[in-house]
Amino acid sequence: MTSRNPWVYAACQAGGWGLYTLMNVLLALVTPSMEGGAPLHRVVLLCTIGSLVGVCVTHLARSRLRLREWVRLPMRALAVRVVGASLGLGAAQTLLAFLAFYPFIASPSGASHPHIQLAGFLYPLTIWTLVMFMWLLVYCTVHFIHHARTVELERWKLEAAARSAELRFLKSQLQPHFLFNCLNSTRALITEDPQRAQEVVTRLSSLLRYALASREPETVTLERELQVVRDYLGLEGVRLDERLRVREDVAPEALGAPVPAMLVQSLVENAIKHGIARMPEGGEVTLSAHVREGALCLEVTNTAAPASTPPAPHSSGVGLHNASERLRLLCGAGASLQLDQSQAATTTARVRIPLPA
Repeated sequence: MTSRNPWVYAACQAGGWGLYTLMNVLLALVTPSMEGGAPLHRVVLLCTIGSLVGVCVTHLARSRLRLREWVRLPMRALAVRVVGASLGLGAAQTLLAFLAFYPFIASPSGASHPHIQLAGFLYPLTIWTLVMFMWLLVYCTVHFIHHARTVELERWKLEAAARSAELRFLKSQLQPHFLFNCLNSTRALITEDPQRAQEVVTRLSSLLRYALASREPETVTLERELQVVRDYLGLEGVRLDERLRVREDVAPEALGAPVPAMLVQSLVENAIKHGIARMPEGGEVTLSAHVREGALCLEVTNTAAPASTPPAPHSSGVGLHNASERLRLLCGAGASLQLDQSQAATTTARVRIPLPA
């Protein structure tokens, strides 16, 4: 019933007033005495004329009163306008209908036809006011629902835009941090071992390709994510040598589960940076993934550095916080990331991602 859907409005007008005409004709057939014994064709003609006048009055009201804007008003102001408009439209309909009826209801002698009495002012004014009130009520209700849906749609669009902007911001923080660490590892090997530096460059190119490609889509399969994690671990293995030991325990059914791109890599990087790299003797990183109770349960465990060990440089916790935020935005409120430091010897990052039904 909006201006963007003129055919819908026209269909509603035709259907509504056509139904009103049919109801009046049927009522006249059931109670013929109310029509003064008028022939059926006269009853149909008068009802049709009344409905056509109603179509004209309501259409003018729609274009002149700007009814679509009323749905934005407070409820009390809207109620006052609807009641006032109903009285005004009812009076206009009564006057115009009487003028349209007059040639058909006036007798040749000038005597009052029984219909003249029915066309008196108070009774038809009441009837037409009620009809206009119902028309306005239906019209405003339809547009109120349309307006509410439009507002809701706009709200969802704004939320989606905000989520997209937030995700881009979080990834812009995650990826440079990850890439700079890799470049530092490469720089340290260029003069010491050129052959191993070439291997690092090859792995780094693979990581760069993945990091750039992971902007779209936002999620990848765990199997794809593990490929880049192994490249990253191989790169760190060149730098840390025997200080880094890796163990995997990944169930086959977990490989197809969707995870946020760069999530597992960020957790592994965090485990090495805050655990293994801080200890002269190094330690072990264990990566496990299983499907339990309709969710992917993923754990990254690393040997914990003693409390007396100096903290890692540039340690602000931003990477883990951003990983948690990306997980929440991409996988919903049911997803979680928890850091378990209750054991003195190990630190475990636990991720739970509900799987699609």
